[in-house]
Amino acid sequence: MAQILPIRFQEHLQLQNLGVNPANIGFSYLTMESDKFICIREKVGEQNQVVIVDMSDPTNPIRRPISADSAIMNPASKVIALKAKINACQCCKYAECTHIYYPV
Repeated sequence: MAQILPIRFQEHLQLQNLGVNPANIGFSYLTMESDKFICIREKVGEQNQVVIVDMSDPTNPIRRPISADSAIMNPASKVIALKAKINACQCCKYAECTHIYYPV
């Protein structure tokens, strides 16, 4: 008798087909927020960018020129949370700040 698996996998897209560098497809560069958004941090030439894939429209990724240590989308609204080390942050008056919120 065939055993029923508790999870079913289905491939929806290939990130490489959207122009994402294969070296940036992994846990260090990519985050997923539920089944709604995928964020990829990558460097194209000399410019850092964040690629946002909205799974409701996966063929039109959003690319933003952003440098960050990590990035994740809010599943309820198009707001991205970024973590980056910034010296002498003016928003909270600390020597180093590690939080930025950026509307998409």
